[in-house]
Amino acid sequence: MSQINTISSLLLAAVATPFAITAIAQETPVATELKPLEVSATRQGIAVDELAHAVTVIDREQLDSQFQTSRNLGEVLAKTVPGMAPASQTLTNFNQSLRGRNLLVLIDGVPQNTNRNISRDLMNIDPANIERIEVLRGASAVYGSGAAGGVVNIITRSNDAPNSTTLGLRSSLTKLDEDGLGYRAEQHLGGGNDSYDYGVNLAWERQGAFFDADGDRIAPEPSQGDLSDTDSLSLAGKLRWFLNGSTLTLSANHFDAEQDTDYASDPAVASLPAGSVKARPISGLKLERQSRTRNSAINLSWIANQTLLGSLDTQLYYRDYHARFSPADGRTWSTWGVLGQNFQDTETMGARVGLSTELSEASLVRWGVDVSREKSEAPIATYDGNAFDNSGGLVFINTGDRTFMPPITQDTVGTFVQLEHGFSDRLRGELGARYEYASAEFDDFTTLGQGNGIEGGEISFDDFLFNTGLVFDVTRTSELYANFSQGFELPDVGLQLRYAPSDFDITSSQLKPIKTDNYEIGTRSDWGRTQTSVAVFYSRSDLGQPTIKDFAFVQPRAKERIYGIEATLDYLISENWLLGGLVTWLEGERYDDDDQRWEALNGYRIPPVQARTYAEYTPNNHWFHRLQINYSGSRDDAFEDQVGFGSREVESYTTVDYHTRYQINQHKVSVGVENLLNENYFTVYGQLLRNNNNTSHIPASGITLMATYQYQW
Repeated sequence: MSQINTISSLLLAAVATPFAITAIAQETPVATELKPLEVSATRQGIAVDELAHAVTVIDREQLDSQFQTSRNLGEVLAKTVPGMAPASQTLTNFNQSLRGRNLLVLIDGVPQNTNRNISRDLMNIDPANIERIEVLRGASAVYGSGAAGGVVNIITRSNDAPNSTTLGLRSSLTKLDEDGLGYRAEQHLGGGNDSYDYGVNLAWERQGAFFDADGDRIAPEPSQGDLSDTDSLSLAGKLRWFLNGSTLTLSANHFDAEQDTDYASDPAVASLPAGSVKARPISGLKLERQSRTRNSAINLSWIANQTLLGSLDTQLYYRDYHARFSPADGRTWSTWGVLGQNFQDTETMGARVGLSTELSEASLVRWGVDVSREKSEAPIATYDGNAFDNSGGLVFINTGDRTFMPPITQDTVGTFVQLEHGFSDRLRGELGARYEYASAEFDDFTTLGQGNGIEGGEISFDDFLFNTGLVFDVTRTSELYANFSQGFELPDVGLQLRYAPSDFDITSSQLKPIKTDNYEIGTRSDWGRTQTSVAVFYSRSDLGQPTIKDFAFVQPRAKERIYGIEATLDYLISENWLLGGLVTWLEGERYDDDDQRWEALNGYRIPPVQARTYAEYTPNNHWFHRLQINYSGSRDDAFEDQVGFGSREVESYTTVDYHTRYQINQHKVSVGVENLLNENYFTVYGQLLRNNNNTSHIPASGITLMATYQYQW
């Protein structure tokens, strides 16, 4: 520990020295509320100050800064977006709700969610291919299914970004070991003229082992997968033609991340009391196919500012997706009965059309239609249980693939209309509706564990969603807004088919969609040097999420209510100093019909209090400095109510991140330190024990260094 303390002291001294904390530009969360911004996550560009919603926008400079102290997009969002649950530091965003509900992830408007929700939606794109991220917090009737908690719209890299070459190195500082080194390389090329432009992004990354605050190697997460010893490759391109007031864009994105590790999580710790010891890595893993995420998409869009019906925004897209998990020992589970490794393959084709038609100088109507077809299947690879047991959980001999989830085809059609009207220079309003129809069909199949013969069939859903909102300019620098919006979540048909009982009824209440009513009141202010925002929200639904207990469905789908408050503050002390932060508190409950009382939702749905504060210093045009403190509170509501899965007590923790960079001419050097004080802690996800034993009791990373060099040419 003496080596760790020495490194921490040196870094802290650098932070405290004025000569070491200079900056090149203001990279601040204040940009999340700047009025000139337009947000395309609302289907077409709307200025932030005209929105009756809370919204966060993270630009490219902020992303560059945050990725110096975060290993993936989930961590960046957790540190910058109010209402976002903390990240898991693994491959999954399973516990990363937005305002306690599921979020819809889009890349250039293309949905990344699948009906069989496997919670890897934030792992489908490399950071090098992101220009900015728009997060619409709260339900969106305009987008419909999947957006009950909000929308995360990822906009890919701009073609006019400077050509650049970037090299990066990451290392744990708690244990300086070759296995802990990570490497990264990026290349961006672009060009064009008045008729067209193009951009190409290539990125490769090798993530090494992760080490906790004690210098111990962190075991792989066996439930949802993790990022240690993972190679990723990203290739993306965009070609735009400018055609007489319209723009035609063809873009493609391919991202592939695959783990190749010699380590497994020791199954021996599962016999010890849950939470009493941390997960333990063991070497000698023999597994040919390890965790993987592959996402490929082609997107053709056309934007025309002037048509007979107004401005037009339309797109056609195709997406091919593959996800592979770590093997799980389900031999004692009646619904599995095997030592198996789950896969998912999904193909999606779709189209979106949006129009903005001016009715008068004060009135505008936005309307459009969305269609999609998704085909998914989930085979499972089975392995020899004796070889696994005799090797202590290290050797996996494939004994063939079987059906886990049958092929499912889901068709979805949605149409929406929204009227926006300016009642005066200070009061604006909106009123909208959406109709959504979805159908899913599958053939006869036999369940994996219990061998239940399930007859194929088809089920359909449809519903109307409504939204309304008002924005009032209290002063020239402050707005007050209020909105009501309904969210819509289609049932996870595939998950329920995996565990279908012998008397399975496709028309049962377990396959009813969840309709959510959301209410929000908020205010935004910009007084030049000070910017603030506050949002208070409440959401309710008559049907909650179906849950799994002991790998079987828990049948009741009770009423739910979630409520909370979010606040941000950014204060420019001088041209050199900027301070700010955010805080989120929320609570969620479900109604227990048996006990006739409200009980807490589990920790995967409702996070503890989250708070962030930062300080930036910018004395000249060459250096940049940022210090950020991240706090995650404690929560025992679910534990006290004993709600089952995800109900363990959660303890608080605080981490500190530090980032600095130096730029001169075309050269830029960045250094980031995550967990600067080497806090020894478990993330919320690690404390909740995803698979209910110590193999998922994953500690968080200790102090970690990231260094990057970029040349712009």
